[in-house]
Amino acid sequence: MKKTLLLLTILIMSVLTSACINNLAIQELNNKAQAYMNKGDAETAICRLKSSLDLDNEVYQTHYNLGVAYASIGNYEDAITELEKVKELNADFADTYYTLAMSKEALAYKIIEKAPDTFGNVPELSMEEIEEFTNKATDVIETYNEYLVKKTNAPETEQVNNKISELNQKIKEYTEIYDNKQSSTDEQIQNELNYSDNNVPVNENEG
Repeated sequence: MKKTLLLLTILIMSVLTSACINNLAIQELNNKAQAYMNKGDAETAICRLKSSLDLDNEVYQTHYNLGVAYASIGNYEDAITELEKVKELNADFADTYYTLAMSKEALAYKIIEKAPDTFGNVPELSMEEIEEFTNKATDVIETYNEYLVKKTNAPETEQVNNKISELNQKIKEYTEIYDNKQSSTDEQIQNELNYSDNNVPVNENEG
């Protein structure tokens, strides 16, 4: 998570209007948030970044920083919300796609990494869960690829390609499990239909 723990610093905007006061306040709030993140206090950093957004909700750096802060505490849902906002405001900001892909990846793996029950047994995945995982994993791959396109010669290129290969392998693995489950379900349905057909009561009054 080295990449996502790095907060960006917003540059002070030299605007000769009353809005300049808000820009300086935004700068200060983001710098304070960065200081809290460096101390490991993500919760306070999040409060500062939310205050910054109250001043100006259109500053993409603040949304990015907030997304990073959320991701650092495992709140990937809110991290994704903030990072998608960054894409709306500045689609060319490459680091967004990396952090967004990592957050999506974490949620995808949560589907298949189930905790064992009290007897130590890991619950079997349903077909719906397998389908949800493969869909999310495919989205993660697309987002990582967007990052590689946006940031050519990125220092994480090898790491990202390894993640993509691992995800493709997982998709293949769970697609096979899904297909086997589907075949078993279809076979069971067919057997039930055959049983039903072979046990239809005969009406002796017929004919």
